[in-house]
Amino acid sequence: MRRTLADRVVNSSLRVKPDETVIVNTWQHTISLANDIAFEARKAGAVPIIRLETDELWWKALNKIPSENLRKPERHGLQMLEETNVSIMLGGPEDPATYRRVDGTKLAASFESFQAWYEKVREKKIRVADLLIGHVTKQRARTYGFNYAGWRRTVENASNVDYAKMAQLGKKIANIFDSGKHVEVISSGTKLTMEIGSHPANVEDGIVDQQDMDRGFLFTSIPAGLVVTAPLPSSAQGMIKFDLPRAQKGRLIKGLTWEFQNGQVVKASADKYADAFLDLYNPATGDKDRIASLSIGINPASKPIGYTNDDIGLGIVSIGIGENQYLGGNNRSEFGFTGSFSKATLKIDGKTLVGKGRLVL
Repeated sequence: MRRTLADRVVNSSLRVKPDETVIVNTWQHTISLANDIAFEARKAGAVPIIRLETDELWWKALNKIPSENLRKPERHGLQMLEETNVSIMLGGPEDPATYRRVDGTKLAASFESFQAWYEKVREKKIRVADLLIGHVTKQRARTYGFNYAGWRRTVENASNVDYAKMAQLGKKIANIFDSGKHVEVISSGTKLTMEIGSHPANVEDGIVDQQDMDRGFLFTSIPAGLVVTAPLPSSAQGMIKFDLPRAQKGRLIKGLTWEFQNGQVVKASADKYADAFLDLYNPATGDKDRIASLSIGINPASKPIGYTNDDIGLGIVSIGIGENQYLGGNNRSEFGFTGSFSKATLKIDGKTLVGKGRLVL
């Protein structure tokens, strides 16, 4: 019998133990799932609490509250993390269309507030899981032009693959990452070089175990499935043009292009809806423009559609900029963004690992 998502996240992904404290962060459309997760945590002997966010409050705050107020950290929420072992994120808002009318500086301010939460999670070594199913709503599908039924089916299938088998593949790729140095990514409109090897590769297999925690890898997602590393921050040189679209701020960005010099983005543009990227990128601070991540997807059931989890699809190559302390990197910013290729060729020390979107092992 197929295990429930609540069972999987509590007992396998985060391995909740008796007497641990669990925060379930939910939105109004995921309350039923939050109840199921809290119940599973109770069964495991843990002590859960549910925190509710709503679309109504979220949009009112972003549109009517000044940035200086949005920027304030949630001191009571941070205090709660002092007694927290596990945090589970169910995803929202339910309807992202209003993002189109929100000023980018307001979103940047809210991200700054979130940064304090992120740093506290790292300090206390809290295990965190992000459940994509909370993002899969009819409103979001309509906003971005996705087929809702197909999207939901793909996410459910990708959440129920053989994770042990997938992890074995991931370890092979991680070993290649860890022993390699020079990386070349080639695709239409793309020729980028970088260096890796200064930080260990992480296999995102949907489980946060003790080994992950010892290495500082506290975050996972369901569905999962990628091998990711933090490149040398000043090593990226060249141009990339992502061949997969990316949903952002109520728009589907197409043809996003970055030009790198000495590890930094010096020019950013897109064929369509560039403002959906620039409205968040421009007001951000810190290492927002610095190369942050290189990853290869290993989930055989995931299919790219233009959403944030495209990177887990088998053979998908992704490159990110901005914050990367969660990977052991040194980039510090409230901003992070990852784009993906479906047909890229990736070589490590001259040997092809991905050829036009297909793994070569």
